[in-house]
Amino acid sequence: MVSKKVTMRVFGMTCDDCVRTVSDGLKDGGATEIFVSLKDGTASAVVDDSRMKPEDLSKIPVFGEKSHYKAQVRKVE
Repeated sequence: MVSKKVTMRVFGMTCDDCVRTVSDGLKDGGATEIFVSLKDGTASAVVDDSRMKPEDLSKIPVFGEKSHYKAQVRKVE
């Protein structure tokens, strides 16, 4: 397992429920160590690089076509 920390810009969050929805979506997408900031409009999470490319985290269902949340990967460490 190779863990990668992914930092993303998240668009569409307006309240604490949005933060919870994005956090739950990241968890359901296989991420761990999740932190979502409404104030900064950012999210960070750790993914297992052997299971998912870090860049694909912005394509999980919570950020999908039918969702009003969108994400852009800014940094992978």
